[in-house]
Amino acid sequence: MPRAGLAVASGLLLLGVVFAGDSFWVAAAAVLVAGAALVAGLLGVLPLPPGPTSRSGHWAWAFVASLVGLAVWSGASIGWSIGADRSWDELNRGLVYASFALLGVMLAASGGSRGCRLAAALVTLAFGAALVWALAGKVDPSLFPDGGRAARLRDPIGYWNALALAADAVLVLSLWLATSRTLVRPARLGGAILGYAAVVAVLLTVSRAGLLAALLGVALWLFLSERRLQRAIVTLAIVLPAFGVAGWAFTQEGLVEDGAAYAVRVADGRWFGLVFLLGAQLVALAVSAVERYRPDERTRLRLGRALAGITIVVALAAAGAVAAAGNPLESGNAVGQDPTRLGDVGLNNRGELWREAWRIFRADPVIGSGAGTFEIARKRHRSDASSASEPHDVPLQFLAVVAAAAAGAVGALRRLADAERAAAAALAVVPAAYLLHALVDYDWDFPAVTGPTMLAAGALAGAGRGSAPAVRRPFAAAAVVTLALGILLAVATPWLAERSIRQVNRELDRGDLAAAAEAAERARSLNPLSLEAILRQAAVEERRRDADAAREGYAKAVRLQPENPDAWYFLGLYEHDVGSLCQAYVHLNEAYTLDPNSLRWFPGGPLDRARDRVNTPGSC
Repeated sequence: MPRAGLAVASGLLLLGVVFAGDSFWVAAAAVLVAGAALVAGLLGVLPLPPGPTSRSGHWAWAFVASLVGLAVWSGASIGWSIGADRSWDELNRGLVYASFALLGVMLAASGGSRGCRLAAALVTLAFGAALVWALAGKVDPSLFPDGGRAARLRDPIGYWNALALAADAVLVLSLWLATSRTLVRPARLGGAILGYAAVVAVLLTVSRAGLLAALLGVALWLFLSERRLQRAIVTLAIVLPAFGVAGWAFTQEGLVEDGAAYAVRVADGRWFGLVFLLGAQLVALAVSAVERYRPDERTRLRLGRALAGITIVVALAAAGAVAAAGNPLESGNAVGQDPTRLGDVGLNNRGELWREAWRIFRADPVIGSGAGTFEIARKRHRSDASSASEPHDVPLQFLAVVAAAAAGAVGALRRLADAERAAAAALAVVPAAYLLHALVDYDWDFPAVTGPTMLAAGALAGAGRGSAPAVRRPFAAAAVVTLALGILLAVATPWLAERSIRQVNRELDRGDLAAAAEAAERARSLNPLSLEAILRQAAVEERRRDADAAREGYAKAVRLQPENPDAWYFLGLYEHDVGSLCQAYVHLNEAYTLDPNSLRWFPGGPLDRARDRVNTPGSC
């Protein structure tokens, strides 16, 4: 029963993170479920993986330790960070992801000889539910009221490229289900139809990185699998109808055009639902025919050679198209949002973001600017007013995590056999596709895809390693409880502070300055590193017409984050508004130095007026 409870809790957690994403409640649940599982193992209720000193359990714990180490490094960077509140958020994010990884390791230990199959089924369930909901939103636009604003498929995760990555995982896991010898025929057909839905979803996200990761993920899965020819034919039976349905969808205004009228979206959505069902029936018929097909050895060789030849031709054609398109890193190589982007090799502004990240690294290659502070640090280097929270690439400090995850996956494939190895081969593609996709995107910021990926990698690291002898360790269990409560407190306090900041804004709108001041003070006490909390507290004092307290509040923001242009800007803007233009110029000019390409600087704006006052003889 405890093992079943762990599986149910893990499944519910995965569904929660896919649909709720970056939510405090999901983060808290991850910490609590992982902590409870580890405590149960230490008390002998659940099996524990072999200890970190044992040869068989080394990589399982090494993977979890690498994530914990990354989180600790993010926390340590608070000491020198140019945005300490953001570094605190990165610490919390790393600890939550480590919780998912630990949960994967515990699932592998508790699942015994079925650990990988259990983890693969849970990840398929969570990501598959997200894809079904996303496609349902195309059929019924009322599910996503803002679906016409941006037509690319993105809900429930909220970002099309992240949803495409989830679809990549579902595709390979569904192919594993569709070709499994241990499942009954209805389950195999269900897997095939889910894989078909995944391909349609990838194409409707219009994500080029997602499409490339899907192609390479399927290739990796075939390489790691047995019965490659049959599985390749099943893959074609699933993929070809999906391309046909998506190709038709690309011609429908209500499905792919941003800002399409609601009536058009409704009409095209109904047709999409019908065409999608017809495609699903075609997939079921094709997969059933493939299952019944038994070619002789000579025919198998011919089919294998034909598929290899087609693969080579397609790869050469793709390479030629990329070479003919020119340098994708050229600045200004913007890419549209419609389906034609699938034929464009431009990287939007990623090349510029990578160059900015390199300049930031060169400025301080040893300790950097602090975890999670790219958005602040890049403002000094950016060439326009575009915003970006991450450089759309995996930072170098993730290499330890990648190495530990890769070692765990390779070890699982070597140790396991038969049905469990087949599940491990499919599950191993999930972190591999994530890594490939993360080279050009910022998937780390999306718990909806990173959490399940860490669980998959943890399950691989712990698969087939057996379990440690059942020994009760009450003192270790008490230490884990204390640690889990500490992590929960670290995650909760910034969230509570953010709630208080939102309350400040509501109270200011209502004109209740006393309640606003109380909420601002509470936000400051909960998160003393928050720049937003101190700025809102200063704004409250400004509304209360306490000039000294307001100016001191804005000055505290500058002292808190002296390399953040926002702190200098709001101090200078306050001084401008109260008529202290000479002081305003000093501080606004500092903000300009830190962020020269901001839209805040316009002709006749506060900086120009302050500069004019300074340039007037005798005014300062």
